[in-house]
Formats: sequence, C-alpha cells, structure tokens
Amino acid sequence: MMKNRRLSKKVVSVLTVAAMGMALLTGCGDSGKSSGTTAASSDDGGLIPVTIYGVTDPQEAAQIVIAKEKGYFEEEGLDVTNKLIESSSDLPAYIASGEAPVSAESQYTCTEVAAQGVKLKTLMTNSNTSNTQGLILGKGQTIKSAKDLEGKKLGIMNGAGFMLAIQNMCEEMGVDINKIDIVYLSPSEQVAALENGSIDMMACWEPYMSQALDAGGTLLFTGVKSYFPEKTGDVDWLNFYSTFEVTEDYYNENRDTCVKLVKAMTKATDYINANLDECAGIIAKELNNDKDAIYAIMAQNTYENIFDDTFEKAVNDMAQYMKDAGNIDNVPDFNSYCDPSVLKEVKPENATYEPSK
Repeated sequence: MMKNRRLSKKVVSVLTVAAMGMALLTGCGDSGKSSGTTAASSDDGGLIPVTIYGVTDPQEAAQIVIAKEKGYFEEEGLDVTNKLIESSSDLPAYIASGEAPVSAESQYTCTEVAAQGVKLKTLMTNSNTSNTQGLILGKGQTIKSAKDLEGKKLGIMNGAGFMLAIQNMCEEMGVDINKIDIVYLSPSEQVAALENGSIDMMACWEPYMSQALDAGGTLLFTGVKSYFPEKTGDVDWLNFYSTFEVTEDYYNENRDTCVKLVKAMTKATDYINANLDECAGIIAKELNNDKDAIYAIMAQNTYENIFDDTFEKAVNDMAQYMKDAGNIDNVPDFNSYCDPSVLKEVKPENATYEPSK
C-alpha cells in the first residue's frame, strides 16, 4: 500500500472556507488598492516607505509577513505595507501597470510578466513549493506500477505548471503520456469529479490535494517525492519556487532599498525555519485562517533564499513548458529578468549562479 498523506477534515474544511471567503485585499492594517511606491525615500530622515504586493498564501507571503511582524524591515530603516490579494492570477496586471513595483509571488508570474515585455528583476527565491503539488489517485483505484496510469482519466487545470512534473515522471518511469486521458477541470471540479468517479486521478495543489486525500485518495507523487510501488523517495520532477522581485525601474532608482528588503527577508527566512510553529500562528492570524491548516502547508515547503543553477533550470524549464502550452508567446532570456547581484551582496553563499557572458 502506497503512502497516503492526509490532513484532518477540520483543516481541509477551514482551508476551503478561507479560500472562498477571504476579502480581495487584506494585510497589515490596510485594505484596498494603493498607488504603490515608486521612489523609496524619506524627506525627514525617517523610515523609507515601501509597499510589497503579495498573495494570501503562506508559501508566497511568509517572509513579508514575518519580516514585518518581527521588525526586520524596521531594523533596515523601512516602513513596509503588505498588500495581499487573493488570486495570484491577478498580480501580473498589478506589476505590468506599475502599481506593484515590489512583489512576492512565484517564478511562474515572473516569467509571464517578463514574456509580456515588462522589465523585471527577480532577486531571489523565498521557498520551494514543489511538495505541495501532486497527483492523487481516486478512492478505490489501485496500481501496481506507474505504467498502470496509462488508460486512466486525469483531471488537471489547463496550463497548470504541474503538467511539467507529469511529463518528467512519464519520461523517467516509462509511461506513455499520450495514453493518459487528460480532462481539463478547475481545482474544485477535480475534487468533485474524483469523488464521483468521473475521473480516476487528479493533479493539483494545496488545499485541493488534501481535500482529495481526505476523501480517500492516494498520493502518487509530488514534484520532489514519489510513492510509486517501484520508486519511493526523492525525485527531481519539478522545482517550483516562490520569488521576490522588483520592476527594473524600481531597482534602478532604489537599489539600496532592494538590498535592505532582501536583508530583512533573509532574516525572516531564518526565523521561519527555526520557529515554524510560531510563524504558522502569525501567518494564520494575518491571513484570517486556521493555524493548523497553515502549519500543514508550511511544513511541506522548503523556505530558502537562493539563486543558483537549480533555480535557473527550474525557471527555464517552466518557461519552455509555458510557451509549449500556449500560455506565453516567447521564452524570455533568464538573465533579462533574474538578477543574483543583490542576494550575492547580502548572502553570497546562497547566490552561486553566474550569468553567462
């Protein structure tokens, strides 16, 4: 019997209700849109005002929430306001319009924005979230090997980045991906279809993974873990990162502020890794969610600020997939929108990538 990772019904229920009921804009005492901060300066010598846009998600907003709560931004001379929006799909428009010159999001968003011609500087990763995306076999379904996935019906969201993990799994495990019947469904539709038996398996992210597992599903693999009978353990089928980025204009006008932001956020990363339970409580309060639910997700992530060859490969592989899937028109040059120089200045041991000349 393969490992079946499950959360309690209480956690799943709270996650679902929170996902449906959160206000569009929340965070740090402010609501609604702001004009963003295009010039980080303080005429009276006080704290430098900065607005950071993010998402109501502990995978992408963890560092900016903790850095503010623990005073790390203030230690660096910054007065930060976090603007957290509910849907990550809305953030590219904020960035492209210039309203969000500073943001914490994901490599997918950075690539999407860069492909649109927006000048961007991705400064570092905040977390590797590959273990919170996976493929779940429905209740009553059994397999003896990965090859048995052929002929089964898979529900997945059209354009979902996890398809890259499925492609890599099929290549390594000798599965003919063309023999998997793919049906495009939204995450909530996948859960319902898996429960009523109209699909055999689904590929999605949290909290929908846990909803499917709580309904009796079996986790077959994530981006970094396999539970197949013939292969159990670590795999390298998907590396998907949350990131910290600024627009090129903001970077050029406020590089010193960018350094201060990165310093504060790397402190926050260290604190998260040393105090996960406490941080889950802080973030749950900020996101108006349940601590156990937030902890369950955070415990599966790797919180790290890096800029290395693995990050470059992950971004380029996903960018090529996005183009192949028709989500972007071109694959932007990695070095045109990803810059390790700030992290190299703050934590040189974490920024080992060297741009090709």
